[in-house]
Amino acid sequence: MKPSNSIETMNLSTTDGIDTAKLIAELGWQFRVSRSLLAAHQAGFFEALRSPKTAVQLSLAQSTDAEVTEKVLIAMCALGLLDRRDDTYSLTDLARDIMLPESVRYIGGALDFSEYMWWEWSVLPDMLRGGKKYTERHRLMKQLQSGASYVSGPEYFTLAMHGKAVNGGAQFMVEHVDLCGRHLLVDIGGGPGTYSVAFCQRFPQLKAVVWDQPQPLEVARQVVKHYELNDRIRLQPGDWENDEFTHGGDVILLSNVIHGPRSNAPTILAKAFRALRPGGLLIVQEFLLNSQKTGPIPAAVFNIMVGAFSESELIDLISSAGFTGARLLATDPIVGSGIVTASKPL
Repeated sequence: MKPSNSIETMNLSTTDGIDTAKLIAELGWQFRVSRSLLAAHQAGFFEALRSPKTAVQLSLAQSTDAEVTEKVLIAMCALGLLDRRDDTYSLTDLARDIMLPESVRYIGGALDFSEYMWWEWSVLPDMLRGGKKYTERHRLMKQLQSGASYVSGPEYFTLAMHGKAVNGGAQFMVEHVDLCGRHLLVDIGGGPGTYSVAFCQRFPQLKAVVWDQPQPLEVARQVVKHYELNDRIRLQPGDWENDEFTHGGDVILLSNVIHGPRSNAPTILAKAFRALRPGGLLIVQEFLLNSQKTGPIPAAVFNIMVGAFSESELIDLISSAGFTGARLLATDPIVGSGIVTASKPL
């Protein structure tokens, strides 16, 4: 193919815009890092390395190829998860903190969910074209998912959400939302209850209700028990389609439950308005596009598979539900989420 005139006349010593160009070019390669991490997790390397081992010893223990095992271990060293001394590999403090199931900051569930989503995203080219190719390929991916050993049961999504919340999400939330003087938080679609735990730890006068379907509440039961907050956090099963939300709270949290136009957001917000006490606070955390719908990247890619509102769209929806003073309180540029708060009139 003949290069364009602009390329033919380009001065290769010019560095204008080169950093951005390099970044975009490198995005096509970033999957290598995540694929390596997911492979190490699925192979059970981190748990097997509770006691240090050589690559050969680890490959024998985990029934993996010795040469490829060592290459993956080197990559895990580069990520700061392993140390290497001579030919022996051991866990770093970071790995012990987030890669072992007994740790409260364990991210294994999040990695399992990432593996699931890996296959979901692999069909994106077929989604663009539609038709039979997408249907057949999607069916194949679903078969692979249903038989994969990395999925730790139906609760894996809830465990993934706990892993993400406990490693930054909950800290970000309680850093920016002041619940001094508030008494009852109703955490709608609260899943593992991690945000309720964080708020109750931060604000001693607060109690909480985690409202969700029975399955995620089984995970929440374990989380609440671990943090010894059974006396302050109650679990309330509910049916999204038919049930009203728990009434009487002076705070309602909707964290990642109204993803874009297909999420039935007006109905959810209307239920939240009816459930909240007059003068109560609404907190909505969501992946948010900017008002021009040109970014940021995390929200833009989330929008492809699930859906996302822009900042202005979400504020308009909240206001249309009857809430007042809706405003963007804070954004997390790394995750691509934003916190919007509003009040129910007295």
